[in-house]
Amino acid sequence: MLYFLAILSGILPALMLVAFIYWVDKYQREPVSWILKSFWYGATACVPAVLLEMMWPAADLDTMGGDLYYSFIVTALSEEGMKFLFFLLLVRANPHFDERVDGIVYAVCVGMGFAGLENIGYLLTDVEHLAMLGAARALISVPGHFFYAVFMGYYYALAVYGWHRRRKLMMCASLLVPTLLHGLFDSALLATGLSITHMIIAAVVFAVLFVMMGIYVGRHTKRLLEADNRLIHKQGIGNKG
Repeated sequence: MLYFLAILSGILPALMLVAFIYWVDKYQREPVSWILKSFWYGATACVPAVLLEMMWPAADLDTMGGDLYYSFIVTALSEEGMKFLFFLLLVRANPHFDERVDGIVYAVCVGMGFAGLENIGYLLTDVEHLAMLGAARALISVPGHFFYAVFMGYYYALAVYGWHRRRKLMMCASLLVPTLLHGLFDSALLATGLSITHMIIAAVVFAVLFVMMGIYVGRHTKRLLEADNRLIHKQGIGNKG
């Protein structure tokens, strides 16, 4: 029973955020089949990401340098790199990727598939602390992956449908910005094992980043939705099939 609850607790927060982004994309929603496919791509990306993390040289987590190396390279670069790769494989074969906001929608679904499987893995290995660990990951880790995915999809959409003179820069930002944010978040979490000063700094950075990302996500998602909606009305495009 505990293992079933671990699986349910692990995947439910991710599915709720998928439902949320699907609801947000109210003007021209993506086919449910592609939403599910995106989620599956994200879950699949989790496997090579874990293998890649195991291939990096070991980090000394008792030092600041070791924490930063583990956070930005071993974890953030491996995970965001694999999510980015599977996101590209998905959207480049997707005939329904025809709006800027679609970048955010599909990136979020990939990110939530990744977060869901990762979450299940963590919870299954520590079922004795299921309630506490499940709540912590549902409130911190899964929303974190949601935010990283929004930035990934946002900059990718700009590379494809806007800012054509800076296409390469936006494409690079689609990978590097989520990696940087992911690394900062993980650094803040790892700092809890350091001095009280580092813990306070980490807590402040963590809170500020969460607030800033929330504001940024809301503002720019709304901006892309409004721009796409104007285009839909101008061209008379109907719902996607």
